[in-house]
Amino acid sequence: MEFGTGRPPSRRRAGSQAAILRTIYHFGPVRRSQISDYLGLTMPTITTNINDMIARGIVRETGLAAPQGSSGRRARPVDIVPESRHFIGVEMQGSRWAVCLLDFRGTVLFAENGDSPHQGYDENMQSVCRLIRRAVSLCGLALEQIAGIGICTPGLVNRADGILNMRVGLNWADKNIRRDIAALTGYTGPVSVENNACARAYGVQIFQRELLTGGRSFAYLFISDGIACPLVPVTDDFVGSVVGMGELGHMIMDPKGPLCRCGNRGCLEAYSSDWAVTSRCNRALEEGKAPILRQLCGGQRPTMDAILQAQAVGNGDVCQVIRDAIYMLGLAAVNVSNFAGPNLMNVDGKLFQNEENRAALTEIVSQNLCGIIRSRTELVFAEPDRLSGAKGVAALSIFRDLETYGS
Repeated sequence: MEFGTGRPPSRRRAGSQAAILRTIYHFGPVRRSQISDYLGLTMPTITTNINDMIARGIVRETGLAAPQGSSGRRARPVDIVPESRHFIGVEMQGSRWAVCLLDFRGTVLFAENGDSPHQGYDENMQSVCRLIRRAVSLCGLALEQIAGIGICTPGLVNRADGILNMRVGLNWADKNIRRDIAALTGYTGPVSVENNACARAYGVQIFQRELLTGGRSFAYLFISDGIACPLVPVTDDFVGSVVGMGELGHMIMDPKGPLCRCGNRGCLEAYSSDWAVTSRCNRALEEGKAPILRQLCGGQRPTMDAILQAQAVGNGDVCQVIRDAIYMLGLAAVNVSNFAGPNLMNVDGKLFQNEENRAALTEIVSQNLCGIIRSRTELVFAEPDRLSGAKGVAALSIFRDLETYGS
């Protein structure tokens, strides 16, 4: 990644230790003189702090850079020590789970995912804590060696207090996830709790920063049983906090439309979520339609995988359901773009595993964007990854570790 230039925002001058570590993390290997120029800090300040980080084993020198100045002395760049810190991320959805343990650079040292037989919060929380202990044990670590644990889940999350306010569909409400993790594992370190779409947005910022060159603002459009689209504003060269929950799924598309699970009518979620698509296809089966899908499902409620298979072979009823879902989703994406103007929109959902659906969404957005307001928002489609939520919330733990270092 190209090192940033120009006068940095004044907020970077506060907390020099954290600012220096963030700079090394995002731009390393990097020379001390570059850090000094970038942050506007003196070389003695840079040297003192970096020497302390080297002594703590968080940062190390990494060979020789090109000669600097007439003396011919070579400045040794510094970089993060990946194995110096470890982070755990867990996504709990009620029906599915995923866990991973990462080093400081995001290398996955342990990962598992699967389907949950439990729908209750208590059973899911106990399962999550067993997964955390298993990950730590299999990586040969102790729990106190974990620098941060992140938990993400669908729903409305009070990230400041670590509380899940509401999980629609499972009737989970007012669940203190941070407290429960500490009580069930004995972990005394920082626990970050986040909505699972917002967690994925942090994952892009930490692990896919090449998409954000030049301080690009972006939105993360996540389609699952619900729909969310958190925003991240332009943040120069560092990571920015995700704005809001981005509950796009409850944008009203038609006040006289179908009933949503939230109790309102015409929500985007009632048209374009996985829940809506599978429900409409299931109704088609009950009405004696979609014979190809019926054969694929074998008498069971259709899954998104079976629906996409039926679409691939031209099942007309299924294709119409998908066209309708993509059309409404495209209009919602246009509204986000016209309102907030992100440079980039990451689109992540099973519906867009095939090129046909990606092209359809791109066309709808292109046709309906208001070109007078701004240039077009670029759509980037995420590849399927069952670990993306777990890795994203581990990235959030890394982000908070960098922000609070030395405090």
